[in-house]
Amino acid sequence: MKHPRKQEGAALFIVLMIIMVGTASAVFSANTVSHEVRGTGFARQQMQTRYAARAGLIGALEWFDIFGPSTVRNLMLTPGSTEGVQFSCVSGSACYPEPPLANNRRAYRLYPEHFGALLSQDGGITAGLLENLPVDADASFGATSARAPSVVIDIYDEHVVSKLAPGAAAQGGTKFKYMRTTMTARGRAQVKAGTEQVHAEDHGRQRNETGADMRAYIVSGPFITGSL
Repeated sequence: MKHPRKQEGAALFIVLMIIMVGTASAVFSANTVSHEVRGTGFARQQMQTRYAARAGLIGALEWFDIFGPSTVRNLMLTPGSTEGVQFSCVSGSACYPEPPLANNRRAYRLYPEHFGALLSQDGGITAGLLENLPVDADASFGATSARAPSVVIDIYDEHVVSKLAPGAAAQGGTKFKYMRTTMTARGRAQVKAGTEQVHAEDHGRQRNETGADMRAYIVSGPFITGSL
């Protein structure tokens, strides 16, 4: 028969082991939940960024439709144009999330100012060509979010072809031309201005930002043969 004190020591050891196992399980569970919550937040932020890029792309298609392929093509071929829809980008200022376009590049970039210029300029008395901005920080990420979306859209790779567009009459014999263009919306989600340091060599990119690109391949026209 074991001594009573030895039995009490063994019981105490078992109780301590149970407490230690329970504590370790609680710490592991809390750590797992923390990682799950953080991962869910990253997934939500990535989804919001993707939606912002998609909204920018749809807004760019609307902008393209308002001005028409002829005007857009002229802007792409003359980067120094002084059209009312032309906005310049100086390196280090309002260029985010991409560096400025290279000189003589046959491309055009849409900034938020392009869409703002098409809104009503007198408080709604005179209707604008656009009713709302395609990307709005509060609507995209929520008014209390620590991050804000930034979207620019590049229009490039234009070429005029005489091939029939999808859905055109199959018999042929037409004298129309169409412009095929690539459009890429580059969406980014950054911590709101002034809360995270950025470096000039990174073109304004932050360490903890997310990015998502959306692309469309569009066919516009038709043009009458000889007009281009």
